[in-house]
Amino acid sequence: MTKEERDLLMPVVREIMGKSNRDITDDDVLKALKHLDMVANASAMSEYFYELPDYGQMVGEVPDILRPLLDTGEDHDGLPSVDDFMTSCSQLDRSTLATAVDSIIYFWLDQWHKGNEEYGDGVWMHPIHVAIMLAERFTLRECLPALLEMERQDRGFAEVFFDECDMVGMVPACIYCIATVDDLPLLADFMRERGIHSFVKAEVAAAVSTLPRRAPKTLPMVQQWLCDLLAVFADDIDPAVGDVMLLEAIIHCCIHTRCEAAKAMIIRMYSKYKLPNILIPGGVNEVRKNIKKADIGVLKEELECAETIWQNAQTSWDDEDDYEDYDDDGYDDYDDEEDDDFDDEGLAPRQEYCGSTYGGAYRYMPVQKLKKYTLRIELKNSNPLVWRELEVPSSLCLSSLATAILLAMGWDEDHLHQFKGKGRDCYSTSVNDPGDSFFSQTKDGSRYGISHLLQKKGDSTMFEYDFGDSWYHTVKLKEVGEYADGEAKSVKLTGGANACPPDDCGGIHRYSYLVELMQNKPRSRELSEFYDWMGCKWDPEYFPMKEAAKAVDRRNK
Repeated sequence: MTKEERDLLMPVVREIMGKSNRDITDDDVLKALKHLDMVANASAMSEYFYELPDYGQMVGEVPDILRPLLDTGEDHDGLPSVDDFMTSCSQLDRSTLATAVDSIIYFWLDQWHKGNEEYGDGVWMHPIHVAIMLAERFTLRECLPALLEMERQDRGFAEVFFDECDMVGMVPACIYCIATVDDLPLLADFMRERGIHSFVKAEVAAAVSTLPRRAPKTLPMVQQWLCDLLAVFADDIDPAVGDVMLLEAIIHCCIHTRCEAAKAMIIRMYSKYKLPNILIPGGVNEVRKNIKKADIGVLKEELECAETIWQNAQTSWDDEDDYEDYDDDGYDDYDDEEDDDFDDEGLAPRQEYCGSTYGGAYRYMPVQKLKKYTLRIELKNSNPLVWRELEVPSSLCLSSLATAILLAMGWDEDHLHQFKGKGRDCYSTSVNDPGDSFFSQTKDGSRYGISHLLQKKGDSTMFEYDFGDSWYHTVKLKEVGEYADGEAKSVKLTGGANACPPDDCGGIHRYSYLVELMQNKPRSRELSEFYDWMGCKWDPEYFPMKEAAKAVDRRNK
């Protein structure tokens, strides 16, 4: 904020503060102005304000074999296969192909900003994805500026074309595959730009830091690149305004390039700023311990190839196709034929409690001040609403919170699970395979506490169980309280209603359809098959509170 702006705003702020019926000093006004300036700068750092070029003017010639990628029709499923494009493009000279890939990217950026690209459920096969894979397959360094232009886009673009279709990381993976040390100045300029989201810069830094894995001779140049970048951000970041999470990401890259030259600077940064200790849970001690011997490169194996990311997403989509549309016309029409011979004599009158997990006793993380959290857990889109209420210490680790949720709900832990954090972050909580996830930036949930995701009343996060059926649970912090002297600081199930769906029944849409059958066609053949499969007459409103509470309590030390 300039002096002229401050002088202009001072009387306005003084007038507003004067309405509080208390004496206002000049210091009070100056503090308020400083806070307004801080909020404005923080907003500017977090919001997208990149000045868009005219992408339409940047579109060049596109050969006939790639013209289908400029089709603006809503359905891109009719495109030739990626293999067909790869085979056809192998006949083109490098310059023509690079120009065509650039043109495809700029064409669709132009369409996006003109409002001609609107998708609600992710884009599973889009020309932009094909263009990225072409740049990677043919190592088109010339396309790096166009790739960075995609990274400059707003969150809406990233969510539609990458997040919602499980293709997060395609662009940085491609950058890793095509960039060379000659591109480091261009990438450094990108990192210094204002108005670009911090997680995007972190991805680009990770891609650069992984170059020595592909080309070991680049290690000294990458180390110097990170040192220079760290120096810039270390001096430029205001802890109240700037993004210290980006600073931690750069330090993380320094560790995984064994950049000992940056060690002294990093230690000063830990003294100067309060870093979040997300990527580096051990903080400065972890830096001292691992910077000499850490693994080279920070991109995960599945992120080292954009084409692999795309193929994995296609496989995931194919596997889930059968569960996606249970509310379509085929399920709206019930079987009109009643089964008069429906025999329920051999069935149990209702289901049993099935909660079971692999985890042992609950684990806790150190916190500055222990709080008592009251959590409300709701199974998303369930009808009748399946909900549970848990009372937990704020120090409980995320993996143990997952255990408590599974036991409270009544799930039998036969599948993987995870918490979804901010942006692209994800916290794997599966004991049997903690590293598995459909999200790119996966962290070990056993190393983070609840207070990492939930701090104040009203905060919420998402918990997913079974990546196939995808049971989504909203976890909301209902109350934050204090423990009384002598009160047990344990995990407790304090409330709940309605039955947890059975494992492997096909997801929330399929379960909702079965509940509707129970209400409207109680003797239908399909429902009788479901009862036979379960071995009981299913009651969607039955919740054995006592059994679930005992199961939750048994994991307390």
